[in-house]
Amino acid sequence: MAKIIVSCRFQKSAKDMADLIRYMATREGVEKLPSGQKYNIASSKQHDLILSVVKHFPQSKKYLEYDDYYAMPTIENANEFLDAVAERYADRADELKGLVSYISNRPGVEKLGSHGLFTQFDMPIDLNTVAERVANHEGVIWTEVVSLRREDAERLHFNNAEAWKNLVRRNMNEIAQAHRIKIEDLEWYGAFHNTTHHPHIHLVIFSKGQEGFLSEKGIKELRRAFGQDIFRDEQYKMATIETGYRNELKDNLADLLQQIQMRQSLPNADYYLFLLKKIKDELQQQKGKKLYGYLPRKLKKLVDFSLHEIAKDDDLSEIYSKWNEVNREKLSLYYDTKDKPDVPIEMNPELRSLKNLLIRTALGMNFNAAVAVNTARIGFLFSMLAKQIVNSAGKRLDELNKMMPLTDSKERAKIREKKLAHGQKEGADGYITDDEDYDSQAAEGILTMLDYLISLGDQESEQDSEEQNTQTADEFNFDNAYAEYLNDEDDGYDDIDDEDEEYFGLSM
Repeated sequence: MAKIIVSCRFQKSAKDMADLIRYMATREGVEKLPSGQKYNIASSKQHDLILSVVKHFPQSKKYLEYDDYYAMPTIENANEFLDAVAERYADRADELKGLVSYISNRPGVEKLGSHGLFTQFDMPIDLNTVAERVANHEGVIWTEVVSLRREDAERLHFNNAEAWKNLVRRNMNEIAQAHRIKIEDLEWYGAFHNTTHHPHIHLVIFSKGQEGFLSEKGIKELRRAFGQDIFRDEQYKMATIETGYRNELKDNLADLLQQIQMRQSLPNADYYLFLLKKIKDELQQQKGKKLYGYLPRKLKKLVDFSLHEIAKDDDLSEIYSKWNEVNREKLSLYYDTKDKPDVPIEMNPELRSLKNLLIRTALGMNFNAAVAVNTARIGFLFSMLAKQIVNSAGKRLDELNKMMPLTDSKERAKIREKKLAHGQKEGADGYITDDEDYDSQAAEGILTMLDYLISLGDQESEQDSEEQNTQTADEFNFDNAYAEYLNDEDDGYDDIDDEDEEYFGLSM
């Protein structure tokens, strides 16, 4: 259950609002039960009344007080819940006769002078004047309650009217934005009720210009604004941890993409290469900036899907799981995250940089430059090997000449001329150029390197013959997975128009 509850209602007819304003402002101090009674089981009369209340006001089942009563149906918890309903529905209490007795001077308000009402500025407030002003308002009026658990209120020092008054004043811009009211037209009044289990504030909000509306999105904005303010220290701590995991995700994805670029042996490497090539092919057909935010919707879906697939990598999946744990704890401060699934990584607005990393990597890759045979290197090695062979043959021939009978001077002169013509010197080392000696180990090394390079060429030929089969398999996997991905009901795009939202009060 969320640690902060924000409940909102609206009134198009303000005739009953005067009584609600007076009730908010004049509720007396907390009524305490004798210590021996508060843990007794709720009476059958209380139980029957609660059943009637939740049936008539189904939203009341979302209150913190109802959770307490449902978990432990004691007299005290029953009173707390009925008290909460009586407060929030004071203007409609006559719809249930059993609630009337809970309305008249119920205890709990902390008074600031003669009453507990406050507003944007510290100036004298005449209760009757405000009550009549609200009752005669012709536009929509919202009545809202922001509630905390007692332990959180004590720990965070939200156990007094001054703290709540300052909270509302700090968030005036957010309140106006949530209600779609111009800040200069916003008018509000509040009162703090310091009840036993759930200290809370009542707010009455309306516009002087009669415009404004509050949607489900607006209620979330209110909850977020109040929650982040009240729990700001916890929020900062969680955000710091989240940032660490986000950076770790980015670094690990960059490392994985580099390994894919280097054609290292990785699980699903061919499939990842196929996805990146698909992205590059599509990007090259687009004009303008090659950034995720500037891409057409269809191409965004391709990038989303590619990140979705690559993020299945074990390391990335583990890091993102940790990020979600922290994020869930952070959101639980003001949302009920118990039944909420984790947001897919490609739909997470805080991780959009991962998509641009994919795009940059795909654009920078050369998919035609698989491991190729370096012909210049082969030529150099053949030259070195030929030189070793020539030197070896010359040396061996010189040795054989020494073993043969000596020729006459004319014949030796002809041999010498031939040697000189071929750039060879006389003597035992006459066949060795550049002072190099024949090295059998060097020759073997050259031959080994040639064998390796030639084998790479053979592998490339084999890859060429197998490439069509591999590509066909990758395309098959892609087509099936991508089709299933596109058929997912939740596409993750926030392009719903305002008129598609459910509104809590609307005036034109």
